[in-house]
Amino acid sequence: MTATLFKSDDFHGVDPNDAFVKAARSQSPVVVKLGKVTWPSGLAPAQIDLGNYTRGKKITDAVSADVDVLVLLYTQLETSALLDVFTGDNEWSPARAKTWYPYGHNFDTLRSSIDGIADDDFLKEGIFGNLYAMQVGNTKVVFFKNELHPKANGPKLPFVTVIKQLVGELKPKLVVSTGTAGGIGSHINCGDVAICDAARFHVHDTYPTFPAIDALSKDGSELTNTASTAGTYVTYAMEKLTPLALPGLKKCHTELATNAGYGFVKDVSASKIYTAKNPASPQPMAVVSADYLTVDDSSDAEGLQKLGVMNETDDAFAFYAIGQLPAAQRPRWVSVRNASEPQIEHAPFPNGTSPAKIIDTLKATAGTIYGIYQYCTTINSAFACWGVAADFTP
Repeated sequence: MTATLFKSDDFHGVDPNDAFVKAARSQSPVVVKLGKVTWPSGLAPAQIDLGNYTRGKKITDAVSADVDVLVLLYTQLETSALLDVFTGDNEWSPARAKTWYPYGHNFDTLRSSIDGIADDDFLKEGIFGNLYAMQVGNTKVVFFKNELHPKANGPKLPFVTVIKQLVGELKPKLVVSTGTAGGIGSHINCGDVAICDAARFHVHDTYPTFPAIDALSKDGSELTNTASTAGTYVTYAMEKLTPLALPGLKKCHTELATNAGYGFVKDVSASKIYTAKNPASPQPMAVVSADYLTVDDSSDAEGLQKLGVMNETDDAFAFYAIGQLPAAQRPRWVSVRNASEPQIEHAPFPNGTSPAKIIDTLKATAGTIYGIYQYCTTINSAFACWGVAADFTP
C-alpha cells in the first residue's frame, strides 16, 4: 500500500496522552492485499461516474446524483481496506483522491463551527470529504470518505450538520455507516462483524446545538429504523468471502503474540457476520457510539454490555443527523462494524485501584490490539457492505 501522504490523523481531536491512542500508535498495522476476489455472476463492484460531475473538481453546490446506497467511511486505513475489496487497489493517497469527487457545499457557511481545520489537508481546502460511485448489480453505491468526525471537530458537531445536508441532497434509499469498532461481549472475536439497525449514544460531553443527544445518552434510548439487516448476499459474504481475510488475521495474531498478556485474543479460523436474524446474544443488537474511546472488558467496567454489541464513535451521530430530516425524506440506515479488538480480559486489579486506572489499563491493552488489527478486520466489514448492497431492494 502506498504510504499515507495526507496531513490528517485518525485520532485527531483525542488527547494524545489517551492510553488507547498511545498504545495504538506504538504498533504498526498489518496490511495485506486480497488479490482477486471471485464475485457471484453480475455482482462484481464496478466504477461508475457520479452524475455529471468532474473527478477532482470540488462540488460547491447541492450535489445531485442517482444513488441507492450511501456508505459513510471514516479512517484512512478503513478506506484502504474497503477499496481493496471493492476495487482491488487499496491505495488511499492524494493521487487516488483526485479520482474522487470532493464535496464542499456550504463550507464557508459552516467554517466557523469547525474546530481543527488546520490539522486536515482537505478541510483546509474547504472540503468536507470525498465522494466515489460504484455499482453492485443494479444497486448504485456512493462512498463518502469523511474528514469531519464527532469527537474531533468541536462541540457544535459540524459532522451532524454535514451528514444531514449530504443525505438530504443525494437522497439515498439506504445509508450505511461502517468501519472498526470494539467488540462487546466475550463471544465477539477480531474480524467478526455486526450489522445493526439500532444505535445508542454513550457520551460524556454535552452539545448545546443538539441537546437531545445528551438526553438520549442518559436515558439509554435506541435510535431505530426499519432497515433489513440480513439477506442472501450477506450470508454469502460470511460463508464465501470472509475466509479471504483469514491470512491477514492470522498474521495479526502472530504479530500480537510478540507482546505479553494477549493470550485471550483468539487465533480465529472463521469470522461471523451478526444480524438481527442472526444476533450476537446476549448483547442487544445495537451499535454504541461514544464521544471518547471506550472499551468493553470481562468485568463490564464501563457498563457497555447492556447497551449493544459494538462500540465506536460515529454511527449514532450519523443516524441522529438523518433523524433531523423531514420524515418523508429519511432513508433507512444500518451500522456495519467489524471488531478490531475483542472484549478485554485482565488479571484482577488490586483492591483500591481507581476506576480511572482500571480504564486506562484496559484502554492500553485494547489500543495495542487495534493498532495491529485495524486494517485486516475491516476487510470483513467491507465484504459485509458489499453484501448489503447486493441484497438491496428499494
